[in-house]
Amino acid sequence: MAEEQKQTRLPRIDVILRRLIPIVCIGVLGNLAFSWYTTDKGKLLDWSAFSWGYLFLACGLSLLPWFWHALRIYIWSRFFGIPISPLNLLRIVVATDVGGVVAPVAVGGAPFKMGMLMQQGFQTGQAATLTLLGHLEEAVFFLSIIPVSLVLTRPWENPLWQRVGAFVDVHAAALLAGLAVLVTLVVLAKKTPYFRRFFHGRMDRSERLQMLVSDFRHAIRLVYSKGRKPFLLSMLAIIGQWISRFAILIAVLCALGPEVDYFKIFFLQWMVFVAMLFVPTPGGTGGAEAAFLLVFSNLIPRAAVGPAMAGWRLITYYFMLLVGVGLLFVTARQRAAQTLSPEID
Repeated sequence: MAEEQKQTRLPRIDVILRRLIPIVCIGVLGNLAFSWYTTDKGKLLDWSAFSWGYLFLACGLSLLPWFWHALRIYIWSRFFGIPISPLNLLRIVVATDVGGVVAPVAVGGAPFKMGMLMQQGFQTGQAATLTLLGHLEEAVFFLSIIPVSLVLTRPWENPLWQRVGAFVDVHAAALLAGLAVLVTLVVLAKKTPYFRRFFHGRMDRSERLQMLVSDFRHAIRLVYSKGRKPFLLSMLAIIGQWISRFAILIAVLCALGPEVDYFKIFFLQWMVFVAMLFVPTPGGTGGAEAAFLLVFSNLIPRAAVGPAMAGWRLITYYFMLLVGVGLLFVTARQRAAQTLSPEID
């Protein structure tokens, strides 16, 4: 048991802090420089109408997703019969975001989440299942919100949408050919003994991939047979989580005061977050800013698009990181004090 805890122990908070400081400093400076470069110098924003109240609201909204994420973990921990204290729930969700800063958005802090769940008593398969369930819930949310957004906003003239469409038009034949090859390989792998042995031999070399596939299938069966109610409750929580994230940009724009179509901006934010999944840099750095400009350059006035992008990114990413590291540092001391108090008594 002690050996298992040692294997799942996560890096110390001071190590995380030392690694984050240069990333945060470089990112903040790059964000501000990018914002200045994209701002229309001939027509600067009227800062006299700036609202600090909306800025503080945006900061508060950036921390609210932690509550919704913790609620989702609480729902599934009760389903698995493994209680987690509120303090540890907070540590898990914060460490998931803070630990994921050094990885691409598509990977995120999943390894941190799995490790901390195992520290709370989850078996390896259970921790992997719960982590995969989180990705499954997010996929269901985006598959639901994207058609609604397309119907409500009709973003056919959006620059990002046009570039994706142009790419598909140019490479349509190659994409279809690749899809056909993939489908053919899957069919052959299931029906042809040679291909079945070939793929099974490859799979045997990757136990980690086997475990992920097995846990994902187990998660699907578990949700389908016994977990429909917690899945529904968790989906309601994830809706609240993403509404909170989408509302951050609205609060930033309200603080800056430009005249914009808030409805369309709110529903088009999925394009930015989906585009960030394909950016291989840590936290989607660079790609998030580029996607923001492509999506909103025609919806936000030129004088405000740079400050809006900088404020949105600073609050949703760097501000969250600094607060998260502080919370992990404080809660780590509280846990240490709680551990030592019985020995003192």
